Amino acid sequence: MRTLSLAQSVAMIPDGASLMVGGFMAVGTPERIVDEIVRQNKRNLTVIANDTAAPGKGIGKLVDAKLLRRAIVSHIGLNPETQRQMIAGTLEVELVPQGTLIERIRAGGYGLGGILTQTGIGTPVEDGKQRVEVNGPRARGHP
Repeated sequence: MRTLSLAQSVAMIPDGASLMVGGFMAVGTPERIVDEIVRQNKRNLTVIANDTAAPGKGIGKLVDAKLLRRAIVSHIGLNPETQRQMIAGTLEVELVPQGTLIERIRAGGYGLGGILTQTGIGTPVEDGKQRVEVNGPRARGHP
């Protein structure tokens, strides 16, 4: 068995990689790994996480360094830089309800091709999205 240094480990992450990062509002984020990703200037990354933390903290460091191409998260409210980049069109942000995000991660871990959820049905969120009916139409208000 061979032990790799932090720099060697991060060097194995290619530009354009997708990274799933644990933690909640930067608490529990692997700060040393994030710092090394910034130091090595890894680019065009997709991050899958609960949130983008805050400027200068956790995933917020990746946002500040403009290393992310896409963020799949439940919350960006504490990071105005994420919001600025999203509005400017330089960062694609996919906001996913927290329970749905967790289920997508679980399903992906089991190799499932996707999940179905009623989130957004009957709201503007539904516009432009595929709608699938399972077992025929259901009465409004009944799951």
